[in-house]
Parts: sequence; structure tokens; C-alpha cells
Amino acid sequence: MFLFQRHNKSYRAFALIAILVLIALLSLIALEFSKRSGIGLKLATNYADRKRALYYAYGGYQAALAILRGDRNGYDGPKDIWYGQLPPIPFDRGVMAIKIEDEKARFNIKKLVAAQGADWVAHERKRAMTERLFEALNLEKSLIDAMIDWQDSDDISSPNGAEVAYYGNLSLPYSPRNEPFFTAGELLLVKGFSREEIFLPPSSRGIELEDEFESLSHYITVYGDGMININTAALPVLISLSRDMDYFIARDIIEYRENHPFLSLEDLKNVESVTDVLYDEIASLISVKSNTFRITAEGISNRIVQRIEAVVLKQSKGFKVVYFTRSL
Repeated sequence: MFLFQRHNKSYRAFALIAILVLIALLSLIALEFSKRSGIGLKLATNYADRKRALYYAYGGYQAALAILRGDRNGYDGPKDIWYGQLPPIPFDRGVMAIKIEDEKARFNIKKLVAAQGADWVAHERKRAMTERLFEALNLEKSLIDAMIDWQDSDDISSPNGAEVAYYGNLSLPYSPRNEPFFTAGELLLVKGFSREEIFLPPSSRGIELEDEFESLSHYITVYGDGMININTAALPVLISLSRDMDYFIARDIIEYRENHPFLSLEDLKNVESVTDVLYDEIASLISVKSNTFRITAEGISNRIVQRIEAVVLKQSKGFKVVYFTRSL
């Protein structure tokens, strides 16, 4: 009897231990299931927010096109509805932000090399303009030789340039395009250029300038006809127009246009520091209207950001998209 009772107690103790172990295992399983369910819910929520943010961005892109479509005056610049930073548009679950920039506010590096049979004087003029832009940003002018060699059709290296012999001997060899730039980012492939020259402002390179200039990437483009809109061009781009266009004249132009946008080229003569000689020199290089715009639209939903960037050509019957990218 005593032996039976002792075995019975042992059995109950073993059963209790087994139950406790089983409860512990079930608790671990439940915890793991809950954890995985939480991760799955988080992933599903993030996916929904990402899609929602992308829809907001697309909505912003379409809104930007509608704004540009409604802009029908004779100039492009200050006092236009799209000019400057547009206020963000709040939604129930997020925000939509739109930015529209005039692509003719930038210097077209694609026009640095003249087309075959073009006037050599025009080619040299474009080079001089590039030199003045580089000087304003404190970049080495010798880099321009490599930009020309990358785009021209011959295999003759400029003094500081490079052709197929140079690029073919790199550790990861490739060939120069020997055609005009396809994108501005292609500069990264050109001899002498790095992310520092293209994407860092002069101040980040330890250079103190009189004005807070941005990086080279903010002032160059490969889109448009090469004309520069004096209503929107930044100070370094204005300086590139002529050796007689110094910092103070460029600043006068910018200050004047904020209150009195240039409705015609002749309005530039209203700026007191702009002489008739300077006007006659740059008149063929400038415009007061644009047909090429860069649209940046962002959608934000629960801190998840989706972005669309496009360059569009405004035509009589709509828009032609010449560049388009979006967040993945």
C-alpha cells in the first residue's frame, strides 16, 4: 500500500511537471505566432502605406501637369503659380508635396559640343560659358576638356581630356559615349569627375564663396534647347552668360525680376547695371519663357515617402515626358 501511494505521488508529480512543460511550450508557440503575426501585420501596414504614398505622389505629379497646363502667359518665372516652393497638401493619412522647376534655369552641358558643321565660334562661346560656370563654383576648368572628349565623335584627346585609350585601360574598362550626354549623372563616368565635384556644394569642399552656391548638379541639364531663362536662372548660370556679367549685375537681375518679371527680352534693359553692349552680347542666349520643366512630387503616409521625378516638354497639345523615375 505504501509503495502504491509512493508511486501514485511520483506519477502525479511527473504529470504536473509534464503539464507545466506543455504549458511552457504552448506559451512559446503562442508567443512566436503572435510575433510572426505582428511582423506580418507590420509588413502589410507598411505595404499599404507605401502604396498610398505612391498614389499621393502620382496625384501630385498630375496636379503639377495641370498647373503647368493652366500657365498661359507670355513668360515663365516669378508671380507664376508654379514658381517657388508650393505649400504641402495634407490628406487624412498623409501629405502630398509638389515642386516645379524651370529646366531652362540650368546650363545645358549637352550643347557644349557643337553639331557637325556648326559654327566653331559658337562652340568656343559655349566652352567659355562653361568655364565661367566652373569658375563660379570653384571647379577645375581642365575638367571641360574631358567633357568635350566624352561627347565628340573623334578619337583625338584634348590636352586635359581622354578618349578610348584612357577609358579602355581602366581596371573596369568602358568606352566614351562619343555622343552628347544622355543624362547629367553620366558625368560620373568622365575622367576627373567624382561625386565630390558633381554633388557637393563649394562650401562642403572647404571653399568660402561670397554666396551660398549649391552643387554643380543643381545648375546643369541635358534637356531643352540650351537657352537660359533670365526669369529663373540662378546666379552662377547668369554669370556664365558673359565675362562682363559679374556677381553684382547678376544679383541686380535677380532682385529686379522678383518684383518685375521680365515679360520680354528688352525688359532686361530696365536693370540699370545692364549695358546695351552686355544686352546685345547675350540676347541670343536668353529667353523669358520656357517649355521644359522638372517636376518633383512626393507622397508621405505614416512617415513612408514615395517620390516621382520627371522632366516634361510642354507642347501645344499636351506634354512629352523626356525623363521619368519613381521610388521602388
